Amino acid sequence: MIKAKDIYEYIDGFAPFETAMSFDNAGLLIGDPDKTSEKVIVALDVTSDVIEEAVQKNASVIVTHHPVIFHPLKHVSSDSLTYKLIQNNIAVISAHTNLDICVGGVNDTLAAAIGLTITEHTNEDCFLTAELDKEISFTAFAENIKTKLRCKGLRFTSRNGNIKKVSVACGAGGGSVYSAVKAKADALVTGEIKHHEILFARENNLAVYDLGHFRSEDLMMEKLTKMLTQRFPDTLFEKASNDKEDIFYLS
Repeated sequence: MIKAKDIYEYIDGFAPFETAMSFDNAGLLIGDPDKTSEKVIVALDVTSDVIEEAVQKNASVIVTHHPVIFHPLKHVSSDSLTYKLIQNNIAVISAHTNLDICVGGVNDTLAAAIGLTITEHTNEDCFLTAELDKEISFTAFAENIKTKLRCKGLRFTSRNGNIKKVSVACGAGGGSVYSAVKAKADALVTGEIKHHEILFARENNLAVYDLGHFRSEDLMMEKLTKMLTQRFPDTLFEKASNDKEDIFYLS
């Protein structure tokens, strides 16, 4: 049996919850810190399917990246995720922006997966800049990303010249185009970007690679599951099978 607070304290050791950004809501968001469980589900998001999976597997703790409670609650209806979690006596720990920015966290993991070398860890505001070992074309970089991250599809833009210096902003990091241009990056890799941000990038010769929010962060959930398993070998940690990318692409 493991207690929810044991998991919280372990994550807090390498991704301190106090470092989460001011708009964020990270931590033990639902349940008792002394809640015990023999199984723990790890997922990017809490969904009805993930809750059902936890119930079927007798997992009383769920660890997520995205907070199950983000905005203040004004009511809790019987069909809400919060209600279902409380009804099933499931504790939820959410490690969000604190996990994005920590050493070895979401951004670092994404950067390493696409072949970037981080020479100095300055991962602030959910944004970092690193370099490829050698220059490559913007199309070759797109193929590299799609293959290494197992993307179903990939949106990207062009630039004049090859790519070597790359900024990374996982999740909804499209707003980092301004920081990427300031950092004199050749490209920005992110999980979501808006039209006006793409236009700004184009005006500043910055290639943009939009992986989709899920794909930009899911690798960290796989990694976190392994980390928790190694730290607590007597507890079964499983990445939720129902936590998946429900996006389809037509070719």
